[in-house]
Amino acid sequence: MKINHIFENLPLGILIDNKILCVHGGIGTSIGKLSDIANIKRPIKIVQDVRTLEQQMIIDLIWSEYSDEMNEVCVNEERDVSKNGFILKYGKDRVNKFLQENSLMLLITSHQYIQEGMKPLANDKLLVVYSATNYMDKCNNLAGIITINKNSTHIVPKLIDVNKSDKKNYRPSKNISPIRK
Repeated sequence: MKINHIFENLPLGILIDNKILCVHGGIGTSIGKLSDIANIKRPIKIVQDVRTLEQQMIIDLIWSEYSDEMNEVCVNEERDVSKNGFILKYGKDRVNKFLQENSLMLLITSHQYIQEGMKPLANDKLLVVYSATNYMDKCNNLAGIITINKNSTHIVPKLIDVNKSDKKNYRPSKNISPIRK
């Protein structure tokens, strides 16, 4: 599919003002430096049976998730349906170490389901912004959107509640978020 080719060439993260890193999933165990992300060759291939460090970096950036229940890293048994041990959870100490070693102030991720739409974690060093309203047309969750001002010191959140939105913009049969105005 041509759409997959587009995704295989998109950036795996974005650095804002050299202070904030935004990725879909997280940092897992394999991401040590920002240059690790920049050096991943395009187009990427997402594999289920990881054989190289680069393949693990891609899986970590896309599918790893934060957990308050740990400090470092462990296998995410809920998400690792193939039971290969490549999809990971990472904790507060891992976030702090990564941010400190890369002179960053914040990690923003989006892959993790958050009922409230967004949530600061890891002592406000990680922000999860979940942008899908009413996930799978059954979770009745809020969606989050953020705006970051030019000097990266002020993040403006916006929450979307499908139950309070203009219903004509919400099409549950299509499993999409409402149109954002």
